Amino acid sequence: MNEVQEHDNSMSDENEDVSFDKPADSTEHGENLKALVKQLVKEREYEGVALLFTSANEAPRNVALLREISIDLYNDVCKDYLTEEVYEQDPELYICAEELLKTMAVHAPPESLLMELLELVEENMFERVFNSALRAMQVILLRLGDRKAMSLEFTLNSIWTRLAMLPEPEYLYVGYDEKEKQLLEQDEDVQNILMHYITLDLFYQPLIADICAKPRSEKEIFRNCKYGKRRNIMCCFLVDVMGNPFSLLDLSNKVESKTNTYSLQCARSLVHGVIKCVPDPYFFLSFVETKSKWKSKAKKNDGLTEQRDGNIFLNEDDLPLENLAIFYYLVIAEGIGASHVPRVYNPMYVCEMTIYLAQQLLGEKFPALHDKALKLVDKSLDNLGNRKIPSADLDLEIHKAFCKSLCHLVGFSSQTHIRQHGIKVLRKYILSFDDEGKYLILKNLMATVNHQGLCGYLGTIYKDLVAEALQSSSAPLPTSFTGQDFRTIFLQNICKLPQGVETDLIENSDKIISTLNALRFFALKDAENRTGFWSFTKDIEKRYLTPLRKGLDLSEAHYKGELKKVQEGRDTPIDMEQLKMLDIAVQNDTTGAGLDFQLSRDKKLELLNQNLCTFDLIRSLLGRVCECFDNAPKEETMKSNVLNT
Repeated sequence: MNEVQEHDNSMSDENEDVSFDKPADSTEHGENLKALVKQLVKEREYEGVALLFTSANEAPRNVALLREISIDLYNDVCKDYLTEEVYEQDPELYICAEELLKTMAVHAPPESLLMELLELVEENMFERVFNSALRAMQVILLRLGDRKAMSLEFTLNSIWTRLAMLPEPEYLYVGYDEKEKQLLEQDEDVQNILMHYITLDLFYQPLIADICAKPRSEKEIFRNCKYGKRRNIMCCFLVDVMGNPFSLLDLSNKVESKTNTYSLQCARSLVHGVIKCVPDPYFFLSFVETKSKWKSKAKKNDGLTEQRDGNIFLNEDDLPLENLAIFYYLVIAEGIGASHVPRVYNPMYVCEMTIYLAQQLLGEKFPALHDKALKLVDKSLDNLGNRKIPSADLDLEIHKAFCKSLCHLVGFSSQTHIRQHGIKVLRKYILSFDDEGKYLILKNLMATVNHQGLCGYLGTIYKDLVAEALQSSSAPLPTSFTGQDFRTIFLQNICKLPQGVETDLIENSDKIISTLNALRFFALKDAENRTGFWSFTKDIEKRYLTPLRKGLDLSEAHYKGELKKVQEGRDTPIDMEQLKMLDIAVQNDTTGAGLDFQLSRDKKLELLNQNLCTFDLIRSLLGRVCECFDNAPKEETMKSNVLNT
C-alpha cells in the first residue's frame, strides 16, 4: 500500500502543473494509469486498484482518464479475469475485475463498453460472468436512457440469445405427468434456467422503473406501437423470454398451495413487468388475429411479405405469437395480473382470440404447451358464462383448425392427463355454441375424425343434447335435433360401418357400442316421434344393423377359430398384425422395436377371450335394439313429424 501511495504522490507532484485538457498529456497519463492497474493486479494489490477510483485525492483524475483507456483496460484486465477458472481458483482477482467493470460502466463511454459486454454475454456461459455483465449493462443502459433506445434492443437480443443456449433437460420436451411435475425444480438444468431468470429479474426491474418514470397518456400508450421506443422494446422482450424453455416449465398458480415455485415467481415478475409498461394486459389481443392470419399466409407462401406499418407488436420476430400465447395463459388461465384487466372487454371476443393463441400452442410438438393450451381455452370458455357462441362464427377458419388439432390431441397425445383434459375441453367447447353450432361441429367432426373411440364419444354428446331437449319441454325441438338434420347425422355419421361387413369390430367397438346405446335410447324415449326417429328405422336396419349382424357372425367365427388353435398349441409366434387383431395398443410404437412379441399361451387366451366378450356385449345390445324396433309404437301414438327427405 505504501508503494501505491508513493507512486500516486509522485504522479501528483510530477504533474501538478500539467493540464489534463491537453490530448498528448491525457494520453500519457492514461497509459500510466493503465500500466499501474495492470501492475497492481499482477502484484495482487486488489485493494490498491479500488483506491485508484475511490480515494478522494486520486479518484477525480483517474475517473476522468477512463474515457480514453476503458476499452483497453477492459480487454487487458476485465475480460481476461472474468472467467469461471479465475472465479474458482482466485476469487479475489475475479471480484477485483468485477468491481473495476462496475466503475467503468459508470464513467466509461457507454456505447463502446456495451458492445464489449454484449460479446461477453453471448460467448461466456458461466453464470457468475452473466451476473457481472448484467450489472454493468444495467448501469450503462440507465445512463443512456431514451437517447439510445436501440442499445436497449441490442442488449436484450444478446441476453435472449444467451438464454436460448442454456442446457435443457430432455423430459421438458417429452412431457411430464402430475407427479413428475413436482420434481421439476430438483433438476440441475432447470435450476440453472431459473437462476438465470432470477438474475434477469434483477436486471430489468430498475430499467422498467426508469422507462415508466415519465407518465404517458392513455392515448399515447395505445397508439404508439412503433420501433425505437424503450417501453415497446421492453414489452416485447419480456413476452419473448416467456418462450422455450421457460414455457415448458410448470407455471401453475394453485390457489390452495401455500408455497410458490421459483418458476411461478419468475412468471409473475415477467407478467407484472409487461403490465407496468402497458397497463392493459389485454392490449395485445388486438394483434392476435392479424398476426395469426399473416402467419398462416406466410406458411402457404414463404416469399410473402406484409407491410407492418412500423408496428413492433405485429412483427413476429419481435413478438412471437406462441410466446404471446404463454403470456395470456398466465393472465387468463392462471390469473396473474388479471385484476388489471379493464371490464370493458367482451368475453366472446376474448374467447375467440384465445382460440387463436391455443391453436398456436397445439401446433407445437411439446406436451407441456398442449397442456397450457387446454387450460387457456378451458378458462376462456368458463368466462363466457351463459353466453352462446353463434353458429355463424364457424365460418372462421380458426374453428376448423382448432377442432382438428384438439381431436388429434385427444386421440393421440402421449400424456394420459392431457388426453383426459382434452376430452373435457372438447365437450365444453362444443356445448358453448348455439344449437345449430353444436350440430354442425358434431356432424363435421364425426365425418372427419379417424379415431373411432372419439367418434363414439361425439355421437354420445349428440344423443345427450337431443335427450336434454326432449326432457326440457313439450314444445317443438330445435331443427338441429329433429327432422332432416337428425336423420342426416344418424344415417351418415352415427350409424356407419367404415368398411361395411368387413369392418374391424374390435377397433370400432367403442363407436358401435355408443351407436347401439343411442338407438335403444331413442327407441324407448321418443315414442311420440318428436325427433322423427321412427321415420327412418328401416333405413337403419338396412344400412347398419344387418351389416353389423353379418360382420359380428364372421368376426366371432374367426376369433373362435384362433382360440381353438391356441388351445390346441397350433398357434404361431405373434406378429404386429395379430397384435392389432387382438386390439393390443402399442403406444408411440409404429415399428414394434423393443416389443416382446413372444406372448405366453395364457396371455393369448386371455386376449382372445376378452375380444369374444366384446362381441357378446355388442350382440346383446344389438338384440335389445332389434327388440325395440320390433315393438315400435303405433302410428296413432306418434305426434305429427314431417321429414323433409
